[in-house]
Amino acid sequence: MEFPRLLDLFELAEPDRDRFLGRTQPLPEKRLFGGLLLAQAVAAAGRTVAADRPVHSMHALFVRAADPTDLVEYTVERIRDGGATSSRRVTARQGGAEVFTALVSFQRPRPDGLQHQEPCPPAEPPENLLPLHERLADAEVPIPDWWAKPRPIELRHVDAPPYPAPVEPSGESRHLVWMRTAEGLPDDPLLHACALAYASDMTLLEPVFLLHGVDRHAKGVQLASLDHVIWFHRPLRADEWLLYDQNCPVANSGRVLGRGNVFNRAGEHVATVAQEGLLQMKR
Repeated sequence: MEFPRLLDLFELAEPDRDRFLGRTQPLPEKRLFGGLLLAQAVAAAGRTVAADRPVHSMHALFVRAADPTDLVEYTVERIRDGGATSSRRVTARQGGAEVFTALVSFQRPRPDGLQHQEPCPPAEPPENLLPLHERLADAEVPIPDWWAKPRPIELRHVDAPPYPAPVEPSGESRHLVWMRTAEGLPDDPLLHACALAYASDMTLLEPVFLLHGVDRHAKGVQLASLDHVIWFHRPLRADEWLLYDQNCPVANSGRVLGRGNVFNRAGEHVATVAQEGLLQMKR
């Protein structure tokens, strides 16, 4: 399976003011990857905001499954442009039906204010780890193309991934993954925010499978994103290694909550992510 370049996916057509069209990518699940909707929504909103106001948060809701073979139309509503902040509402549609909505906020950087962060967790450096597609190359069971071949985002798991079987229960829900884009990106902060949004949806709910010893791709396992939140704390480069420190603190009523802190190689906390997913285990 061939995957388009990230820059091609983030380059949106603009047929009318505040209306954008995004291309999609093929997937074995026959449903559009949620990270692409997140990334293209950031791109669309960012195209309507002054360049000196980087994105600082996104609150998104996945309304219904999207078709990976059809273009996505994004409509941006300019809610507010204040002295230092801008707010946008982005609605994504296919065939006239709403599939995704998000509130995206932007803020001019300010030098004042308190500063602190919790320390970056210790982790094996990415240079000592295999890319995921190489790690799975000798698997004795079928692996979906989504994981088994090189992709726009390179993943290097510090811990064992929740595939293929057998998956041993880890006893804890913490899960560390290094990630970066497979190719360099231009020096545009908006593109790097888009790339992080895309990557943030790839592994965030993996800890629940590791905790319970469940193969992510086992027959009867169905997972769908319900909502997704990202806070951008500092400027970042998505084409340099970022450590994704993830955990799933609670699962109940067929839903699971994932949380993630993103650190750069200098140990700076650059972003925080949260997502709730619908998890069905059909026997």
